[in-house]
Amino acid sequence: MRRIEYGYELCAGRPFRGQAQAELRAFLAEAELTYDPGIGYSVVIRDEAGRIAAAASLDRDTVKCAAVRPDLQGSGLMAQLITCLRQEAVSRGIRSLFLYTKPRNRRQFAELGFYEVAGTEEVLLMEDRRGGFAAWAAGIQDIRACGTVGCLAANCNPMTLGHRHLIEQAAARCDTLYLLVVSEDRSAVPAAHRRRIVEQAAGDLANVIVAETGRYLISSASFPDYFLKERAEAVWCGLDIAVFCRLARILGISRRFVGTEPLCPVTAAYNRAMAAALPQAGVELVELARLEQNGVPISATAVRKLIADGRWQEIKSLVPEAAYDYFSEEENRRLFLQRYQALTVSDQIVAQETGGR
Repeated sequence: MRRIEYGYELCAGRPFRGQAQAELRAFLAEAELTYDPGIGYSVVIRDEAGRIAAAASLDRDTVKCAAVRPDLQGSGLMAQLITCLRQEAVSRGIRSLFLYTKPRNRRQFAELGFYEVAGTEEVLLMEDRRGGFAAWAAGIQDIRACGTVGCLAANCNPMTLGHRHLIEQAAARCDTLYLLVVSEDRSAVPAAHRRRIVEQAAGDLANVIVAETGRYLISSASFPDYFLKERAEAVWCGLDIAVFCRLARILGISRRFVGTEPLCPVTAAYNRAMAAALPQAGVELVELARLEQNGVPISATAVRKLIADGRWQEIKSLVPEAAYDYFSEEENRRLFLQRYQALTVSDQIVAQETGGR
């Protein structure tokens, strides 16, 4: 804790625990905000009486839960918080930040150097890198794209024959297909490895352009619930869809392809939200039937379970050759198991902190 101007004290935690976290949760509740279990670093400013006057937190590269007490708004406390979070981010090697806020706070954070990425009536996503989104979109855009342009986004953790089937079906229904592989590195198969497998397995499809979702689409910034499979809050579905619609305008995408989803509630909720929102943006949602084996959809979840149980040879009928070759290497299986086990523990902790939601 250190004293700053006008008698205020600034305190930081990685993250707060016990009574300190309970006080922060109560403060955020008064500001109609919910403490996020993904928070890894928090900063609060207390007044002379020891009460929280302002607070903001960091979840990887995203500022969350930022609020100033109503009677102190406009006093410069938020600028102090953002400065502290930027210093912490730089110490972690993070060079730019995202920020969640309510749309009514757009001007306040614009004055602190944040620029709008996308938003809904409930939440606004901003970044402190001018032109960041445009640069990302330009990196995806391919001069070969022509005619009817479609998009399919997939995690491919790992890629299965079910993914290959969806890619084939989508590619046959448009002239150009952008295949966006989720690049957030929070899966059992590392992001770079997932993309390499996809490129190998889909390399024979001439009209398919493989790219990544980057930090903007299906990421912990735009859609954190995607990585918390027990929940799917509409606000995050809507925000990620708003980000996609902005990308679609730039790339000329008029069709978004998805697979039917009988297994994962988060993906199913996302598909329903897209069905309602995309037509308003001039994008057709095309739902494709999942590939089945013995009457059951082929799923990456089942493949991961087989590998985790030491039965990796049994995945041969479920994955493309590139994926099977990948797991044939002991080093890759060992890396998978380390990450799989770590993610399982992390999911259990989050479930406890969110009441099992």
